[in-house]
Amino acid sequence: MKHLLGVAMGLAAVVVGFGTAQAQMVGQIVGKEAPEIQAQYWLNAPALTLAALRGRVVVVEFWATWCGPCRQSIPHLVELDKQYRPRGVVIIGLTDEPKATVEPFARQMQMTYAVGGGSSSSREYGVRGIPRVFVVDPSGQVVWEGHPMGGLDQAIEEQLKKMPPAAAADEATPAAILDRVGEEIAKENYAAAAEWLDKVPETNRAAGVRRRVEGYRAALAKAAAKSLAQAERHVKDGAWYEASVALETAARIAPRSEAAKRAEARLAELMADEKARPVIEQGREAAAATALADLETKQAEMAPADVGAALDEIARKWPDTKAGRDAAARAEKMRAEEP
Repeated sequence: MKHLLGVAMGLAAVVVGFGTAQAQMVGQIVGKEAPEIQAQYWLNAPALTLAALRGRVVVVEFWATWCGPCRQSIPHLVELDKQYRPRGVVIIGLTDEPKATVEPFARQMQMTYAVGGGSSSSREYGVRGIPRVFVVDPSGQVVWEGHPMGGLDQAIEEQLKKMPPAAAADEATPAAILDRVGEEIAKENYAAAAEWLDKVPETNRAAGVRRRVEGYRAALAKAAAKSLAQAERHVKDGAWYEASVALETAARIAPRSEAAKRAEARLAELMADEKARPVIEQGREAAAATALADLETKQAEMAPADVGAALDEIARKWPDTKAGRDAAARAEKMRAEEP
């Protein structure tokens, strides 16, 4: 019996896991400024901080892969993420577990919201048991604490009602644009991420916005370096068109970066090579023609604006090809015929 009691107490310590010094804080953090969060690594998002998310409603959850109630709560949080992300709400799940444990679990559970691992932030929040959720209002104050399945929806709704409509739903705000950048980077859609990053206004950037922009640029520069390395492997294999695509990608996703400069210079070298240039040009012609043909098969089911955007994209990507020029002409004709 004494042994079983010791085991039970040990398990309780794992659930508490944050020291008795913080136990007195539970229930006392509501109404106070939310402690800053930290994690050693992030999934589904770049590194996040509450300082950078000021102006947003933020949900901070503490959980673990071994926690049964946490597992049961995850589908609900995924649904809330789908429902409230378009309205500017950011959901963050923090655990102290290593990436090797969390990453496959998050993939299996189809977790879409931001996950930070190797985190010790639960200590500052005085968490004794998990799952535990805190709602942080746009001013950075904790306004609600509880179980993910115990009124979180209502707590989020209450905060959104207090926000001006434009702040709650404006998809054009820098924070909302940067959220989209993070989503595209998480999906490794680096070209799309770069395009969204360009939409963040250059003037009057808050400190949090500047930090996020710098972080995303660093992530894109890292991806560009990988694309540059991939291009060199293609060159070594004599796959010149594939190399040109990788070089163009590197230059596009991280303009002004060192990787982009090297990619542009390397592409110029290939285009000056009498063996490589014809192969690259043929590849571009084929790719453009395929893209235009695919669009023609789908355009009957597309809105005119989407067709025009697709034509513009083909013209932009392959301006020196027949299909690219045809796409540009068709897009111009569509605009001329608009009422």
